[in-house]
Amino acid sequence: MRAIVICAELETAGVAGSVATTLGELGCRVTLGRFDLGGLDLDELGQKPPNVVVVDAGDDLLRANRAIKRIRDDGPLVEVPILVAVTVASLPSLDFSIGFDDFVLEPIVPAELYARMRQVDWRSATFGSDEILKIEDLVIDIAGYEARLAGRRIELTHQEFELLRYLAQHRGRVFTREALLERAWGYRYAGGTRTVDIHVRRVRSKLGEAGSMIETVRNVGYKMRG
Repeated sequence: MRAIVICAELETAGVAGSVATTLGELGCRVTLGRFDLGGLDLDELGQKPPNVVVVDAGDDLLRANRAIKRIRDDGPLVEVPILVAVTVASLPSLDFSIGFDDFVLEPIVPAELYARMRQVDWRSATFGSDEILKIEDLVIDIAGYEARLAGRRIELTHQEFELLRYLAQHRGRVFTREALLERAWGYRYAGGTRTVDIHVRRVRSKLGEAGSMIETVRNVGYKMRG
C-alpha cells in the first residue's frame, strides 16, 4: 500500500513511534509532505496517486485542517481518502465537516492504523472480479446474488439484479434497450423495451443518490458511469 503522510515538520517524521515510521515498518511505501503540501511532487502524484493520505495532526488541528482543505479544494489528491491522526486531547475539537474519511488516535497502535487505512481504501476502491464488483459504495456479490450499498443490503428482484450486474460489468459502455433485454435477461421480452425503462427507474430508486451512476444516453439507451 502506498501512503502520503502530511506532517508539521519533515525532520520529525522519522522519529520512532511517528505515523510515517510506523507505516514504513508495516511495509507501506511512504511519501512525506508538510501541511502546506511542500515536499510533494504534485505532477508525479497526478500520474500515480497513493491509496491513502494520512494527516499527522497531533495537537495542531488548525494547521492540519488547512492542509485537508487544500487537498480537497483541488489537485491530484482531491479524491484520495484521508485519514487523520489526532491525540485524545484534541479529539473533541475535530471538525468532521472538513472532508476527511476517518481518524486514528495517537499514540499510534500499528495494527489499528493499518486496519483503518485498509478500510478507507476499500470504501473508495473500484474493482471487479468474477464474483465481486465494487463501484464506490456499491458492492455487487455475483456469487452470493446480492447487492449492498454502504454495507446496507439492497432488496432487488431477479431482473433488477441482473440489469444492475450487467451494467456494472460493462461500465462506460452504452447499451440500447433491446441489447439490455437480450443480454442482461437472456431473452426478448414480449412487452417491449419499455420494461427496461421501468426496471432502470426502480433500480435507481432503490440505490438513492447512488442511482445517478446509471446514466441515460438520450436516443440510445443506458450505461453505468465508468
